[in-house]
Amino acid sequence: MLRIGVTGLMASGKTDVARRFEERGARLIEGDALGWEVLREDQVRERLGVLFGPSVLEPDGSVDRRALGRIVFGDASELNRLNALVQPRLERRVREALESARGEDVLVLDAALLVAWSLAPDLDGVVEVLAPAETRIARLSAFKGFSQAEARERVLGQRLPPVRGARRMWRIENAGTREELLKRADEVWGEIEKLRSGAHSG
Repeated sequence: MLRIGVTGLMASGKTDVARRFEERGARLIEGDALGWEVLREDQVRERLGVLFGPSVLEPDGSVDRRALGRIVFGDASELNRLNALVQPRLERRVREALESARGEDVLVLDAALLVAWSLAPDLDGVVEVLAPAETRIARLSAFKGFSQAEARERVLGQRLPPVRGARRMWRIENAGTREELLKRADEVWGEIEKLRSGAHSG
């Protein structure tokens, strides 16, 4: 099985790329979906209420991610507290999903944090999707319903370390249209398919 990571900052377009790969036949692990699973854990929800107050919980006890985001993206220390609680659990789920996958498919991991978890050397390749901060702010505001101020706070509050140790690396610049992004994703997918074919023939 060929294992490919897709990473990028918020609103960079990484999930569009990962889902394009899925359309082309890849099996997809979505880090965000696993993150939702973590936030549904009783222990996590209770701890979030203690750390950040009742405003981050809905009446049914579920996590209000938008309210939580308003607290943590404007304060690095609060973001660190959230990450200390959530990220180890999320990383464990991601690693379990990667280790349990079997077959001859291409497996794609859509997870911004794969670089923070030093997963790149364990994968067959990493696709990094890049976009200027102002473009990402505009996308969050236009497509996610955030105010300009809230979108800016979220975008500027997110940091990722550089990709290190990747066996293969592709970079996709996404400052243009979605059609241009998908065209570039298809080009990268063609190279990934060649890798898979070479692995099978070898």
